[in-house]
Amino acid sequence: MYKLIATDCDGTILNSRGFLPNEIINTFKALHKKGIHILIATGRNDILAKDYLDELGIDCPVAGCNGATLANFYTNEKFFVKSMQKNTLDKIFDICGSENIGVKAFTLDTCYTNDKVLYDGGINLITTKYKKIMTYSVKYELVSDMRSISHLPDFIKAVVIEKDIPRLLRIKDTINKNVPGVKAVQSNWNCIDINSADVSKANAVLEYAKLIGVKPDEIIAFGDSENDISMIKAAGLGVAVKNADDEVKAAADKVADTNDNFGVAKILKDIYKL
Repeated sequence: MYKLIATDCDGTILNSRGFLPNEIINTFKALHKKGIHILIATGRNDILAKDYLDELGIDCPVAGCNGATLANFYTNEKFFVKSMQKNTLDKIFDICGSENIGVKAFTLDTCYTNDKVLYDGGINLITTKYKKIMTYSVKYELVSDMRSISHLPDFIKAVVIEKDIPRLLRIKDTINKNVPGVKAVQSNWNCIDINSADVSKANAVLEYAKLIGVKPDEIIAFGDSENDISMIKAAGLGVAVKNADDEVKAAADKVADTNDNFGVAKILKDIYKL
């Protein structure tokens, strides 16, 4: 029997309008009551998932920023923070500058950016179709020179947003080829996330599983984007939702129904006979 469920949020358990459906909430609550461990593994800062945790009503931890952080808001446990180095950040900022594109850099509680559009738009530039009003957020600060803040502690993620997908993918490849010690992956159709190379959802999920005495083959992982592939491959059962990118579905053991059709809930109800 699978003892740990690790799931992405956006595009996986959230519907296309940014809401957590009752089918998902009720399924996760039922499994939690049965003693099944649940872990939210998101590309967002962990605080940006707290609205959904409150809706679920369970005290599960969050692997935030693609696994750069692992914490539990309800028990105040902080398992780890995996930060980026100043020289690494400066190289990323230089590449974005040469591409004439704005960039965001996140600490645990603040997002710094040199771009007014990114500053004004916040997460809504990524979650373009979402209608849910969020209670929790991070603080945004607009700066003229990203290098001026790269010395600050606990930068856990940099983000580039661009709707010109060939350009976005070119920037991703440039960063991966030219900045040692980091990894850039697509976390949404118009967004790349950049973390330290040792950061991944898989590493966070496996580290948490070890802490609670769960083996890799006792884990189910759900996702839809490139940043979910590592945990889908690492889990005993890796599941992509039907709306996932093709490369994610190719990496999965099983493909569930779409996020709008509660695919995650359907798979879990079948496995656990709910």
